Amino acid sequence: MHHSSKTFGVLLSLLAVCLFGHIAQAKYAGSGMAASAETSTYVFVPDQSTVVQTGGIAGVPRTYSIKGEFQLTVDPNAGSALFAHVDANATDDSLFKRTLDLNHVFNMTSLAGTLEPSGSIKFTGKAADDSDVRITMSLQDHLAHLIGQTTPPPNSADFFIFSLDAVAQLCKYGGGSGTADDPYQIATAADLIALGETPEDYDKHFILTDDIDLGGKVFDKAVIAPDTDLTKFEFQGVPFTGVLDGNHHMILNFNCTSPDRDYVGLFGYVSGENVQIKDLGLIDPNVDAGTGRWIGSLVGEVRHGTISGCYAQGVSVKGKWHAGMLMGGNYGLVVACHSMGRVSGDYVVGGLIAYNGARVTDCYSTGYVSGILPVGGLVGANYGGCSIVNCYSHSIVNGTGFFIGGLVGDNDGNIFNCYSIGNVFGGDASFDSAGGLVGDNSGQITNCYSASLVTGMGDYVGGLVGKDFSCDWDCSYGRTVNSFWDTQTSGQATSAGGTGKTTAEMQMASTFLDAGWDFVNVWGIGENQTYPYLRKYSAADINQDASVNFLDLAVLAEKWLTDISHR
Repeated sequence: MHHSSKTFGVLLSLLAVCLFGHIAQAKYAGSGMAASAETSTYVFVPDQSTVVQTGGIAGVPRTYSIKGEFQLTVDPNAGSALFAHVDANATDDSLFKRTLDLNHVFNMTSLAGTLEPSGSIKFTGKAADDSDVRITMSLQDHLAHLIGQTTPPPNSADFFIFSLDAVAQLCKYGGGSGTADDPYQIATAADLIALGETPEDYDKHFILTDDIDLGGKVFDKAVIAPDTDLTKFEFQGVPFTGVLDGNHHMILNFNCTSPDRDYVGLFGYVSGENVQIKDLGLIDPNVDAGTGRWIGSLVGEVRHGTISGCYAQGVSVKGKWHAGMLMGGNYGLVVACHSMGRVSGDYVVGGLIAYNGARVTDCYSTGYVSGILPVGGLVGANYGGCSIVNCYSHSIVNGTGFFIGGLVGDNDGNIFNCYSIGNVFGGDASFDSAGGLVGDNSGQITNCYSASLVTGMGDYVGGLVGKDFSCDWDCSYGRTVNSFWDTQTSGQATSAGGTGKTTAEMQMASTFLDAGWDFVNVWGIGENQTYPYLRKYSAADINQDASVNFLDLAVLAEKWLTDISHR
């Protein structure tokens, strides 16, 4: 068949449009491909990719769903193509979960491909059983549609026929297709930056497959979901609404210098009921946002969603409003996160989160926190009746105004099973307030304590609570229940809430048991040696799998019998 040079030029243009993007230059020794051949990786879309098997003695058709990927190499100059690599299996929906090796069934890596004037590619060859194989591939909008079939040799008997109908997506990032079952893989700094530059993917699923070092690059805005209009007060841009699973990997040396920009962090703005950022660590992040608002090393603001198992260590964060070591603002759920480092700002500054408008549980912060007001070792401001549960802070908290607290600066929500140990330095104006746990309280504090040193020149300085703000109107509104402070380590004999105890009393279980504290599931203590500490596991969770069940009883029985045998 002969084609004019004009027709072949159109073909080359079509292939260039379809194949360029995330393509690596490659040389295939012995393959017959020229050095100019280009290789792309495609990932099968499982719910759009099937192999149907017919024939054989039983004659019962079976349908298999395809999962995996292939590499396509195209040489436009030679008008040829080949499957450079195929790593894909097809599994049926029977109880036996029969599996086919796609490359074996169609012998794909041995097929010869020819570029057609229409822009498609036709592959032909033989399968291992001498069946003829034909596959036609059409490329359009980063997708490859494959239609193929095996044809048994003439006069053959008891042969299977396999029909292929599949859609594959041009591979982005390090692999994957962006679904919950097959998330996009983020393996390098380039992958992470590419994610940030692709807002249309912000609703997809991602997973880190390696630690990533961002050293050598200084960003001037959030890497993912940045604010795009500095003149507007509210966030302008595309929020991240998907899922990022850190997979217990780390991002190192994230540096961002962004004077006067709001919503700054690795993520600028996160919003969505199904959003998740989980199991991700930041090592030595440095964020300087100047006079910006909603600043954190991980996230500027979470409007909705869940942040779990995340941490930042070696942190340096600076901003003017709503600056937190990990997050500027939270209106979602934050679970099992921690931060270690330094954060400074003017208004609403927190060791973990600057502003909490939802729920924080099983979190902690250590380091240095400084600002004007409100300033807290864990959370700067806890508003809207929101909850902080099973959390602590070991921090130096330095505030030059009022609302300065070892755990929370200003609270009108619920603080339950929390403590603070560190130093709290309040302002010197007469109305300034500073407290070992909370600076100003108009919410409820239950089963909490502080052993922080508290100093300040204002009129409202307390070992546990600096000022019960509600007492200016109705003292029955704010309450501190079953909570304590150390009168010796705090240097404070009074508090706007709680009960003062000596250091010796604070290290006795009876002090807290008499107040109804749970020393089985929540608290532990080294009698006469330590203050109460939050358990990671219940005392009854003997095998420490975060569940109390018969397995724990079995471990107990085994240890009991072992002990008896050694008596």
